[in-house]
Amino acid sequence: METLEEVVRHKKALVFGVGGCGDVVSTIPTARFLEAHGVDVILGGVAWERVVVDPKPGPRHFEEIESIELLNDTIALATGETRTVDGIEFAETHVACHHEEDVILIDIDGGACGVAAGLDDACDVLGIDLVVGTDAGGDVLAAGDESGIKSPLTDAVMLSALSQLNTDSCLGVFGYGSDGELTHEEIAAGIARAAERNGLLGSWGLTPRIIDEMTELLEIVTTEASRLPVEVAQGKLKETMIRDGDRSVELTPASTVTFYLDPTAVSATSDLSDCVCDTESFKSAQNSLVQAGYKTELNYEQQFATNRNP
Repeated sequence: METLEEVVRHKKALVFGVGGCGDVVSTIPTARFLEAHGVDVILGGVAWERVVVDPKPGPRHFEEIESIELLNDTIALATGETRTVDGIEFAETHVACHHEEDVILIDIDGGACGVAAGLDDACDVLGIDLVVGTDAGGDVLAAGDESGIKSPLTDAVMLSALSQLNTDSCLGVFGYGSDGELTHEEIAAGIARAAERNGLLGSWGLTPRIIDEMTELLEIVTTEASRLPVEVAQGKLKETMIRDGDRSVELTPASTVTFYLDPTAVSATSDLSDCVCDTESFKSAQNSLVQAGYKTELNYEQQFATNRNP
């Protein structure tokens, strides 16, 4: 796959949020772009809500989830009725309900290898010939030495899985720093590293129609990283605090653009992706990153839970 023109020649695409939580909202610009070129689209995301939504640390696995149709150990179809056995609704639940159509839910318990195999299998079952993973904020571009990285685990697993697929794949970066993890300079460096490997496929910005749709979704889905780009498109250019004042984010017009990249080009310069590329379980992916010296979102959630319930 060489350019964005190649991307729109496909017949059916899965467009999913790579980071879990509200990243599914970041799929909307890409989904509507593809549909405008005649591509049938199904949306999706990873079954992991952060502690502001789900107090249980870590991702959820299919044995903990109700009202799903299993396609394999990794991929399921979710509806507006999908929730955990203890009543937690996913962002994907709200999206499925809002659009009145099934969405894909991804269980990352199989690590990068398991996710890749599950995605390829689901693509065969559903007739999908293109998989696009979108990330809100751009931290998926991290090489590994950036000081602001807070959630490397899910992104690394999904980036590595995208780069291993037999199905055509693409990575979309939406929000340009809206998650407050990488600086604008670090995001630019990540895009440049991919571009040096002929991995920059193109870009696409928000339109008034997409802004209206995302605004409706943001009324029911909790996400800062996908919300801030919409605010930029509505004229709010400023520096703002997110994560209860923990991080500062500078909003610019670049935040309204999705940059499309070849995931193999991004993965090639990511120590994070390299750490998890051979993993066959979530636990092994977590351990690989911790052993390499990284603190993951699971560590932060476990620490939060401990502080909340000492």
